[in-house]
Amino acid sequence: MRVDELELPDGVAGLLREEGIVELHPPQAEAVPHALDGSNLMLAIPTASGKSLVAYLAALKHVLERGGKALYIVPLRALAAEKFEDLKRFETLGLNVAMSAGDLDSPDPDLDNFDIIVATSEKADSLLRHQSAWLQRISLVVADEVHLIHDPGRGRRWR
Repeated sequence: MRVDELELPDGVAGLLREEGIVELHPPQAEAVPHALDGSNLMLAIPTASGKSLVAYLAALKHVLERGGKALYIVPLRALAAEKFEDLKRFETLGLNVAMSAGDLDSPDPDLDNFDIIVATSEKADSLLRHQSAWLQRISLVVADEVHLIHDPGRGRRWR
């Protein structure tokens, strides 16, 4: 399946083409229609096979076409920084991306000004406990590396 065949928000396919992404891998082609139509989805495919792109496209659809807000949860600060940089590429389309990965236990009210928030699982836990008003606007949650739910030291943050 080609990227330009997908029902993507305006400008997304062009940015992907500029990055050299013109065709989806078979697992992506199977998952993307479900991600774009708002279905709940658990994607378990090998590393480096394109899970992140599926999540990015779902987030862009929620934000740019549905006026939603996305929370992208990752287990590590380094991974948060990577996802943040990846998603920043799409800010030219009129959305704002933030990263929240600090140790400070706070409601982070400034995150209300962002459309996609990339957060570590510990920071997401803190944000949820503080019940910030902007959380009401979240229409999509991506839980990356969710297999860590079985990790005794980190799993309690995922439950």
